[in-house]
Amino acid sequence: MQAFYDIAAKATGITCHSDNVRPGSIFVAIRGRKTDGNVFGLTAAAKGALAIVTDCPEHLPQVGIPVITVPDARLALSELAAAFYDQPSHKLNLIGVTGSNGKTTIACMLEHIFCQAGFRAGLIGTVRVNTGKSSFPSTLTTPDAVSVQHYLAEMRQNKVTHAAMEVSAQGVDMHRVAHVRFSAGLITNVCADHLDFHGSFASYLEAKTKFLGLLSPETPLIINIADPYCNKMATRFAGHLITVGVNSQADISARVTQSTAYSSTFMLEINNPVVAISGQQLPLGRHYFKLPLPGRHNVENAVLAATAALVHGIAPAMIALTLASFKGVERRMDVFHTSGLTIVDDTALNPGSIDAVFDTIGAFRYNRLFVVNAIRGQRGPAINAANAAAIANQQQTLPFELMITASTGHVSHSDAVTDEERLAFLSTLDTQKISYTYMSTLPASIKAVLDNAGPGDLIVLIGAQGMDAGRQVLMALAKSSAPQHLTHLPLSAEALC
Repeated sequence: MQAFYDIAAKATGITCHSDNVRPGSIFVAIRGRKTDGNVFGLTAAAKGALAIVTDCPEHLPQVGIPVITVPDARLALSELAAAFYDQPSHKLNLIGVTGSNGKTTIACMLEHIFCQAGFRAGLIGTVRVNTGKSSFPSTLTTPDAVSVQHYLAEMRQNKVTHAAMEVSAQGVDMHRVAHVRFSAGLITNVCADHLDFHGSFASYLEAKTKFLGLLSPETPLIINIADPYCNKMATRFAGHLITVGVNSQADISARVTQSTAYSSTFMLEINNPVVAISGQQLPLGRHYFKLPLPGRHNVENAVLAATAALVHGIAPAMIALTLASFKGVERRMDVFHTSGLTIVDDTALNPGSIDAVFDTIGAFRYNRLFVVNAIRGQRGPAINAANAAAIANQQQTLPFELMITASTGHVSHSDAVTDEERLAFLSTLDTQKISYTYMSTLPASIKAVLDNAGPGDLIVLIGAQGMDAGRQVLMALAKSSAPQHLTHLPLSAEALC
């Protein structure tokens, strides 16, 4: 192992992508699900790599440069990246947010709270990355280990003090955050998702549970007590546990006092002694909050984010003030109006998030309800069957007209719906005897709904990548058929601070 560290000290960079190799780089050959990085060994050597790290040297051709064999190349990549960037997470207050749903909203809430409280804030998440002086769109919920350490190093260089980071089960399983130190961990909820990658819900839950291994016994773990899987995971954590609940008993709880189609108010209560990371105990008491977002799930998100902020020393009154100005996140219960219609756009992509959308629209007033759902592409038949079952269950109690689309032409090859995925979704609806219309393209499906909808009706657009262009398509079609002024509720365009 000494050779490992000696060569790392001389490196000019660390990478697992041969395209990024520069003279003096260490190339870590990762055996991916589709491609074995070892086949690019000669390319890396020709581009001036200092050494190659591999856990499968028999797959590596003769490269003529030092080869270091390790038990796990992904873990070695994480360790090398953290060492190369001088352990940047150790100098940050970094909150790791994991769970099936709510990660993006909570991470963005925390960024907003930190900014408004006067800190230089950072963010690594599904929607974007903010390193303190620059903000740009993300490509992965949890980037590869080198990118993670690079972003954290930029934050430190830009004098960021507080940051939030979304941590996916895949990110944990693939050691992308194995050498990241978190000041607090947060688990939102767990439901079926990413079954294509993990193979089963049990494996997915186990990957989520591995997140606990990234926390020291002194690091606070904040969990949603209402979620049974959060409670199950917490039994395997021996450290500082903080429970959070909405309308339920917990260390920190929220009692919802009013809920409308556009906002919620709640009383946040600190019920039990909770120790902040500074060592001080939070004072018991009640605090009034108003959140300009609809839905119980957003109240849960807000209380989880508020708890993480509280343990980082931010006063309850400041948290309440900042959450009152939080405008939400794009495609997370995004509400807008056009031509007398109300439209809800949400990236609902698993049964839990689908249920949350339908639970929330119960507070809306409307004449008729239309739902357009985009099948989830390249994620396997299992999750699509589960999503279809969730929609079918909702239609048992709430009447709506259902339109299903594969969004053909509006998704990249990596998100294209397969025949098996389409069959899994539609056959599940058929088995449940659910009435629906299927159209291959997104514009055709939305136009069909617009042709039938009228003033006072509610249209719900749900789905992941396949519905990303849904709002733009709907707006264009609505304007072309009946040009009218569009009123849009503001989205979360967080200003850098």
